[in-house]
Amino acid sequence: MIIVTGYAIAREGAEEEMQRLAIEHVLRSRTEPGCISHEVSRDVQQPRRFVFVERWNDMAALQQHFRVEASRQFAKSLNQLSDEKPELAIYQADVLNLT
Repeated sequence: MIIVTGYAIAREGAEEEMQRLAIEHVLRSRTEPGCISHEVSRDVQQPRRFVFVERWNDMAALQQHFRVEASRQFAKSLNQLSDEKPELAIYQADVLNLT
């Protein structure tokens, strides 16, 4: 499984637009092949900070997600609305059974 984490900090006054675009992106991404989950939330201590957590079946599914034009446009829009460069980290993970 591939896990993607990231965040973006909205410029002051851009929070609502970032939220609108983030929700659209998450809902669209959830319909893509190989998407296990895709979520966005706002940091309760820093409300202009939007946190993304995604889980994908494999790297091929994530790479396909990155090639979707709407995903590319979302990344550009996120950069334009951000106070600083958004952060992104990608991890390869195995599910552990604790029982």
